[in-house]
Amino acid sequence: MSRRFLRLPAIAVAVTVVGAPCVHAQVPLETRLKAAVVSKFPQFVEWPPSVWTNRSSVDVCVLGSDRMTPVLQELVAGEAIDGRALVVREVDRDEDVDQCHVLFAGAGATGTHRTLLRRAASLPVLTVSDDPKFLDNGGIVRLREVDGRLRFEVNAAAAQRVGLRISSQLLQLALSVRSGPA
Repeated sequence: MSRRFLRLPAIAVAVTVVGAPCVHAQVPLETRLKAAVVSKFPQFVEWPPSVWTNRSSVDVCVLGSDRMTPVLQELVAGEAIDGRALVVREVDRDEDVDQCHVLFAGAGATGTHRTLLRRAASLPVLTVSDDPKFLDNGGIVRLREVDGRLRFEVNAAAAQRVGLRISSQLLQLALSVRSGPA
């Protein structure tokens, strides 16, 4: 699989996000770092071939109205994976999630959008959140701060259950990987 998306070391991503002139300067650094990490995840995931039928984009969705959306849009502008443009959009309705490849749900949104997240957990969608209980509830990637650094944990069993294959490169970078029942 050819990938046009640049693979940058984590420190380069952080420097790029922090040092880049950002139209959204009022967005906290933590949000910009989370957006930078989320924007890189699609290049490390393989979806079932059926997901790509009649699809020309890789859809990175954000649950509800979130401050991360404009930062993600800025980060993926002009980027593509396997000839498919990365597109960022917000979702609020359960049926909207059907077209997502990646779904980010901030900790505040996980409680109010439970049915949407349950729907996403049954589809080939890479779900990502910073909610502390996200992996316990069937999510795939949880972002968390450890010693002042943004890290992530992976629920590989949940990913496998919905037909996603996560690259061993990404799994090696994870703080922890759950391979038991999702």
